[in-house]
Amino acid sequence: MAVNIAYLPDRNSAKGKELARLFPTASTEQLDRWVKEFGYRGRDSLAGAMRKSWRITRAKIGEAPAPAADPEVRIIPAPKVKIKPLKQEGKRGEGEEVQLQDISDAHVGLQTPSYNSKVFGKRLELLADRIVQLCYLHRKMRPIKKLVTPMLGDMVQGEQYGVQGYMEEFEMGAEEQIFKVLLPKFTDFYINLLQIYETIEIDGVPGNHGNIQRRSQIVSKRSNWDTVFYRALKDRLSNYPQITVNIPEPAGQWYLVREINGWNFLFVHGDQMVSYQGVPFYGIERRSQRWKQSIGIDEPFDFMSTAHVHNPNFLWNNGIPTYVNGCFITDSPFPLVRMGLKDVPQQWSLFVNRKYGVTASYRIDLSAVK
Repeated sequence: MAVNIAYLPDRNSAKGKELARLFPTASTEQLDRWVKEFGYRGRDSLAGAMRKSWRITRAKIGEAPAPAADPEVRIIPAPKVKIKPLKQEGKRGEGEEVQLQDISDAHVGLQTPSYNSKVFGKRLELLADRIVQLCYLHRKMRPIKKLVTPMLGDMVQGEQYGVQGYMEEFEMGAEEQIFKVLLPKFTDFYINLLQIYETIEIDGVPGNHGNIQRRSQIVSKRSNWDTVFYRALKDRLSNYPQITVNIPEPAGQWYLVREINGWNFLFVHGDQMVSYQGVPFYGIERRSQRWKQSIGIDEPFDFMSTAHVHNPNFLWNNGIPTYVNGCFITDSPFPLVRMGLKDVPQQWSLFVNRKYGVTASYRIDLSAVK
């Protein structure tokens, strides 16, 4: 049995537009051609389809088709707006800004398939280049005369086999980590940056890898290789009055609260914060809230910079902006085993304005250096 399939053309097509225009007054010969072309049984079937689908009917004899009504045009007057002149700052802005460069988790002395002391040196040079580039960029808006570099710990790898790494992961001992690599590299790093900045402030807090006898109570609280490095760096740079080095006091204190251009920053390594199911950020949020009610009573802080987890992040912990720093290393087992994440060799660079707080933040990527 044959099936009669009938359909109208697309109304927006050339054929459809012609059909809509001519159908009301078309001749019977033209109607028959359309019936055959579009597969209808007869003129009545075609007329029914036009009426149902397109709402177009045939004109009565002697009656011209009604012209399509023009759409109604409504004129809506524009609302009255009171133009207020906006205050614009000068070309270089109002007020000096301070550049704050987090530095952490260099783990000098650790060797992985993609990291060792030579790679560290190259990545530190890249960091210096990027710091200067960002400084020049922001100097087009505001004066920048001071650089603050919180050293957030784990600058050294340590030397305790089985506690701070496997034997094959150590490139050198702690004494060489400090005096062969870290001290000469950072001495050059800071003295060269004096070409760009009038003053430089270094704020050093200890990390867990610096612990000389980790999990032991038989050593002094000062016995942390990070602290030894900071003291050696302070002595090495003592002939440069433009550079100051701050270390936590009294002995054993593991944090610093520093005023940066009118805003207080808490600097802490971050090993004090407990991860939950391998995720550190919930622990960071909980601990920052408690520190706000303990440390913050005597030493109130507005921002927090921390490290330890080798993965940069920004957290807004109930009104406490927290910058979690990355690292220098790549392909270490620590974050992969603990959190299922890879090392991210990035370091936070911030710009602090006295009026607005942190106005810009950048993660400087060091992964290009292999």
